[in-house]
Amino acid sequence: MITINETFRTFLSEQEACLKPDAFMDCEDVILLYEEFLELSAEDYLSEEDMALCAARPERENKNYFDVFGPEHLSPVGIKDFLDDYVVEVGGGKKFIGTAAKVLQSFFEWAREKGYIEEKAFEANREVLAKYKKRY
Repeated sequence: MITINETFRTFLSEQEACLKPDAFMDCEDVILLYEEFLELSAEDYLSEEDMALCAARPERENKNYFDVFGPEHLSPVGIKDFLDDYVVEVGGGKKFIGTAAKVLQSFFEWAREKGYIEEKAFEANREVLAKYKKRY
């Protein structure tokens, strides 16, 4: 299984190779901010089973949520909270919220193409992100 962290790193590496520098910096900013959000709030979105898995990790591993779980654990509710609350809290304006929605949509399309997430998860996330693309 590939972790969220590995998926983000691979995605960014591939994007750096094909995007213009300014577009890549926006992409990287969004992914890094999303990682920060996940680190602070991921436990809010975990099932009891997943929380038990996190609790069972040896403390010496010192791994974050995105070092343990795969991209299938990135939920529409978490994406909505990230865009509605967290991005706004850190000072992101409407334009950045729109950029973040576009970057996450690209990430999920890429993850689906690579086989890292299933079609059902992709569709659920795409549905949430489509609302932001229309709004911003």
